[in-house]
Amino acid sequence: MASARPLAFRALAASAAALLLSAAPLLAQAKGAFLEKTIEVPRATRIPVDISFEKATLLTVESVNEPREIDLKDARESDPKDSTFVLLRFYYANADYVSHKVKLRAILMDETGGVLAEGGRTGTLDAQQTEDTITFPMKVRTLDWPNATRLKVTATFLR
Repeated sequence: MASARPLAFRALAASAAALLLSAAPLLAQAKGAFLEKTIEVPRATRIPVDISFEKATLLTVESVNEPREIDLKDARESDPKDSTFVLLRFYYANADYVSHKVKLRAILMDETGGVLAEGGRTGTLDAQQTEDTITFPMKVRTLDWPNATRLKVTATFLR
């Protein structure tokens, strides 16, 4: 009896090794992606982003809580270091049957490419969604907001 157990263990170990080797090509295919795009700063309307990975797409982005003219005037007169939390709301669609984890970063830049602010978050693009959102705040100096001309968006899709 004692010799039968090691033989059964060897057969089980060989089966497990064969299973792992057969799954290796599938594991090698399971890769994420790093994608980026520079777009206009979203102000009055949504701006198309159009970053896609498999069946998931970041469609558009809009800004919420932008500094108003009165905020800019107050910052010029009394507090040039005043900051505003601008919310960036990304709209996405995911036709896939699985959810996708994504790390979003947004970098607010001026005309010369100087960085004015940045923010981001990790979230999940839920499966079978025709339109849903991922939102995060970006702390911007109030007086920098009118100088912003571009938004660089990076999306790291993780497995």
